[in-house]
Amino acid sequence: MKRIVVLLMAVALAVVPVVAQDAAKDKKVDITGTWEMTVESPQGTMNITIEYKQEGETLTGKHVSEMGEAPLKGTVKGNEIVYTLTMDMGGQQFSIVHKGKVDGDTITGTAELGEMGTMNWTAKRKK
Repeated sequence: MKRIVVLLMAVALAVVPVVAQDAAKDKKVDITGTWEMTVESPQGTMNITIEYKQEGETLTGKHVSEMGEAPLKGTVKGNEIVYTLTMDMGGQQFSIVHKGKVDGDTITGTAELGEMGTMNWTAKRKK
């Protein structure tokens, strides 16, 4: 009988982290507003202002940097965001896919630049 109780407790303890992760993923967030992003690139740190507009799971907005403005479109599901930023680089369209996780007033993630690799980024909600 003791073995069964110990086994059940071990299984219950093993399930707790999985349930906690699922609860965080399902947590609804609203990232509408202005955010300050820092991107670690091979050329150094870049600072970008982002204006997000979230309606349900739909995400729109724009990135504003020294390179100009670029529109974004994507989704917010739970605490995870995914969006594509499309830039015009000398007449050629260039897409960057951003993926991130929201934790309060901070978002951390990666920017996938196709063949040019991936960069890490962090954004903080502007107050």
